[in-house]
Amino acid sequence: MNSEFVEIASMMPTPDIFSCKRVLAIQAHYDDIDIAIGGLITKLVKNGAEILYVTVTDDLAGVIDLTLSKEIAASRLKNEAEKAAQILGVLGIYNLNYPDAGDWSVYQARRDLITIVRQFQPDCVLTLDPWLNTEAHADHYKSGFAAVEATILADVLGVEGTDLHIPKEFLANHKQEIQAVGLFNSSQANTFVDIDQVLETKLAAVSQYISQFTVDSMAAMLGALPKRSKYFAGIGHSVNKLSREVTYSECLKVLSPGALHAAR
Repeated sequence: MNSEFVEIASMMPTPDIFSCKRVLAIQAHYDDIDIAIGGLITKLVKNGAEILYVTVTDDLAGVIDLTLSKEIAASRLKNEAEKAAQILGVLGIYNLNYPDAGDWSVYQARRDLITIVRQFQPDCVLTLDPWLNTEAHADHYKSGFAAVEATILADVLGVEGTDLHIPKEFLANHKQEIQAVGLFNSSQANTFVDIDQVLETKLAAVSQYISQFTVDSMAAMLGALPKRSKYFAGIGHSVNKLSREVTYSECLKVLSPGALHAAR
């Protein structure tokens, strides 16, 4: 008998990500967010959101120039990330500095991220989809799992965080609940974002990440991103999520935090 997998959609309404004003964006590597959803980030900032990036790894494994000391390479990576963040209007970047492609656990990163959620008090968390079924890079799915677990466990006072302290300029003035979780690089997207007016801003940010790209590979990346965005727009058109006038789109799976724990 032929059988076909049927995805059961969540019964919880899809949150409006553009109603969020304090966004914690968690990535494995310094360029993950900008490559995947740099247009969304730009639009959220224009909509009045404050966005803090958290980068889980130190990104050193991907640096092309192996003659650089770790200190110089780390400095260059930091400089590139800050330039990209300035282009997009991001509030700031916090680095956990776990070893890139190294031996660290979801549990270790989750504890740090719980503390950051408690201190930053976001109303939205963006992160890599840990359930992407073709993802082979452990940094990606471990970061995603740590992020979604931190999202649902930050308010559970019996779950310990760590003793890290994010810079005072990132500290929250009041406590609030997380309203939305957005998973990027997802194969089950339910939200399509029109990035026609911000695509060039996204590409300008991505172009800063030169330590891990050759001239040719960066040119290929900057050429591929608009093509991918056109592809996503086509899907958005077909499922009636986007106006036919939209040329470029990014997509992600947006969930209520309750959908992440024993509830549909």
